Amino acid sequence: MPKIVPIVEGDGDIKAVPILLRRVLHESLQQYTWDVSSPKKACGLARLHKKLVAYLRYAASEKDAQAILILLNLDDGCPMVEAKKLADKVRELSSRLPVAIVLASREYEAWFLASIDTIAHQEGQKYRFSPTFLQNPTPPSDVEGIRGAKEWISRQMIRGYRYKETSQQPSMTTLIDFKLAAQRSRSFRRLLHAVELLVQHEGQSGFVSP
Repeated sequence: MPKIVPIVEGDGDIKAVPILLRRVLHESLQQYTWDVSSPKKACGLARLHKKLVAYLRYAASEKDAQAILILLNLDDGCPMVEAKKLADKVRELSSRLPVAIVLASREYEAWFLASIDTIAHQEGQKYRFSPTFLQNPTPPSDVEGIRGAKEWISRQMIRGYRYKETSQQPSMTTLIDFKLAAQRSRSFRRLLHAVELLVQHEGQSGFVSP
């Protein structure tokens, strides 16, 4: 079974990203013959730039690896510009597997904001959202313009509770409404397209997107 090998940001992503990618493969692409390998933690874009060769080799060495997805946060800057910079470096290294780069603007949790009404309606009590927020769980007007999406989520919770990345990131990922998230988040639309491209270019040496 061919697998996508993710290179991710941090601890919460280790559990959440495989859930997200399997949902994309199954629900968006109807690709049931693909799976997702255990993610490789890069701890940020700057560190990945420094150790890019090692990470690409590490990812490509996974059993049944047929594609590599780099999925990191971008706190500042333009995701497309920074993704193209990284893509140029990947091309110079001539990866033996197709590589797609997605930079969440500004962080993974912005995709929760893009579907926060769905998340609140389904599991509002579980996440201790406040009664006031549950009456009208409205996302920010610009979900990718929020600096501190984690903190935004915490502010919608009952006093004394806060968003916990390692435990809540995976479970909230199961509740994202892909249609809403794609409407409200350009970087989420990019994710959906990137996974589709990797499937189309299965095992193709030298393919890099963007």
